[in-house]
Amino acid sequence: MHSRIEVDSSTMGIRSFIKRKVEKRLGGERSAPAPTPAPTPQAPMPTEPSADGFIAVARESIVPQGSGRTVVVQGEAVAIFHTQTGWYAIDDACTHEDAPLGEGELDGDVVLCPYHDWRYDLKTGECHTDPDRPVGCFQIRLEDGFVWVGSRTSQGTTERGGDHDDGLTTTEPLS
Repeated sequence: MHSRIEVDSSTMGIRSFIKRKVEKRLGGERSAPAPTPAPTPQAPMPTEPSADGFIAVARESIVPQGSGRTVVVQGEAVAIFHTQTGWYAIDDACTHEDAPLGEGELDGDVVLCPYHDWRYDLKTGECHTDPDRPVGCFQIRLEDGFVWVGSRTSQGTTERGGDHDDGLTTTEPLS
């Protein structure tokens, strides 16, 4: 008997999907979350840039501490993160194979790529896996309950490819 699994790749990477399936299988069913109260009316998200060029990209409440999310800023994918030390915005595309960093796991102020575990410092954009492959960083601020992304503070590389950092070896022939 075959089962069909549908994956919504817009909300999680394949590593995250597999990890959640394994955790569910090993840890059993988790109890259902408590019902959430009905939302209170909220002001609409601003659609115009601020006077200094910042763009509102999300409500603060949808990015809980310890998580990230991919947003679009003037047609460009940007990953925003809320860590214990603050908020950060970096290029969303991993400089290894363009994986969505907004779906990556956080380790303090470092994000792990959801595909092959490349590691990026959220404060500087530095790639700990390959120092020649940084991602760009952006200004970010919170105002009126919204997350606002501004101009770039650093440029990332456009190079792609390289070794994996998750134990996967691709240079050996398959048996």
